[in-house]
Amino acid sequence: MSSPEHQEKLKIEAKILREKLETVLRVTDPRARMMRMLGVYAGMIVETLVEYDEPDVVMEQAFHRIADLLRCDPIFRDARAGYAAPAWEIDRDTEIGRQAARSLATKLPKGLDDVHEIVIGMIINDVPLWEKDFEPRSRLLRVLIDDVVAGMTFEMAAQDFCDMVVDHFVAEDGQALSEVVVSLGALTGYAKKLCIEAVPGSLVDQGVDDVMQREATRHGMQKAQKWNNHAPANEGVTRDITEYMTKLWPQVDEFFELIGMDDHQGRAVALAKATGRIVAVSAVEEVGQIHPSIAKSLAKTGMILGSQYKGDKT
Repeated sequence: MSSPEHQEKLKIEAKILREKLETVLRVTDPRARMMRMLGVYAGMIVETLVEYDEPDVVMEQAFHRIADLLRCDPIFRDARAGYAAPAWEIDRDTEIGRQAARSLATKLPKGLDDVHEIVIGMIINDVPLWEKDFEPRSRLLRVLIDDVVAGMTFEMAAQDFCDMVVDHFVAEDGQALSEVVVSLGALTGYAKKLCIEAVPGSLVDQGVDDVMQREATRHGMQKAQKWNNHAPANEGVTRDITEYMTKLWPQVDEFFELIGMDDHQGRAVALAKATGRIVAVSAVEEVGQIHPSIAKSLAKTGMILGSQYKGDKT
């Protein structure tokens, strides 16, 4: 395919993508739609980075390229206070973007490399237009960067936490997969508790639960009723929750400190993603070892027990 044909293909697919995203988001308020679109664009960038051995390096290169094309630098992160979206909303929109990127990549000659070019082109086109009506481009660039970092962090953390708990209970102790589900649920419940205590009156409870449910659905679990309709499990919990937390929470806390995530919302969302993912893996057809309804109940049991844990809140 010649270069002009290739570029024309990208333009056509970008136009189709924009129309699809506007339909998916269904946001009538222009400013809210702008903020959500930035989250979606961030998710598309995340999806183009996750397969690299050093995604952080490529991510920095992308940020510098976008900043150069926009001819601005992002504002300092502290200046974003007051208009940052909750972590569960960032996860929602970045995951929409990641799915859009995966779908679009199958239609393009160079796959995710072409997606990367398309999303940068859309950002460079949209930000100057948004600046006229809403926010300075330096502030919009900060939102984009923070959403990319958050989306990448949530994904990496979910992978690491799933591996950590599976290794601890299955590989080392030979425990049942149900222990893994309960333990991740407990970690999520405790993180959610700390988040609620840090930000009283927020929508943490439903937001974190939604992250877990969306993640399970993305990984193969049939979408059904809200999980809070499931009763806690009476079986499959063989250890005192204090033992789970005493062994696992210090590792989780150390990971978050290592990557510089001190935000309680982000921590709860990362753990909720891991829990939703392990629930799906434990229950999906042909692979799972636990009935889906039981897996959900085990996760709920863990979250309830984790929320009652009285450990160190560092």
